[in-house]
Amino acid sequence: MQYIKKQSTEPADWNNWFTVPPLRRTFDYDADYAALPNLSFAKAYLIAEQCGLCAYCQQKIEVDNASIEHVTPKKHNKELSTSYFNLVAVCKKNQVKDPPTGLFHCDSTRGNLLMTPIIFYSNAQSIPDRINKFFIAYASGEIGAKPNLQIEIKKQVEAFLEILNLNHSILKANRAKDTLRGLIAGYASLPVGSHDRNIFGEHNTIEFYVIKPFLFENTF
Repeated sequence: MQYIKKQSTEPADWNNWFTVPPLRRTFDYDADYAALPNLSFAKAYLIAEQCGLCAYCQQKIEVDNASIEHVTPKKHNKELSTSYFNLVAVCKKNQVKDPPTGLFHCDSTRGNLLMTPIIFYSNAQSIPDRINKFFIAYASGEIGAKPNLQIEIKKQVEAFLEILNLNHSILKANRAKDTLRGLIAGYASLPVGSHDRNIFGEHNTIEFYVIKPFLFENTF
């Protein structure tokens, strides 16, 4: 899960992107949405800040398939609805309902539910080994709360995952495929017959039951 490190001050052009005719800075996203011709610039900025990934599910996003998300929903705090410090970019278009539940994911399923803004946490602890301070990812593609978290924090992380439906079956499958691709890339980078390659595919289990069928069928 990506930690989104906001700048200490809003971007230089932020007020311009949220200005409506005749040169009025809006603080009401809903009321003035249709009168914001430069909103795509704000969205593009947020996407770049997030390395081109959805703030929640980490899928790749672009301006034309993303939307601006209010971490604290507009319903609960209108004054934050155009604040740089409350806005992120998330996936929006081309979502598919989760077959088992019929739910979408990210803000498409969240609605106006309040949740702990974990993506903004660790502002004072942004060293690399804390990027995934709260989450653990499994080979199955499932994401969970790290088991060693304090119980109250663990509950907040679990609620975050549930509210956003981040273990949507399609998201899980895609993450599992990414894990397998990384495994294959690592295996392929090792010299044939090398000690490391032999250990990597010990007893041929990885090579014959995972990697070769994957390469042969190419079903991913």
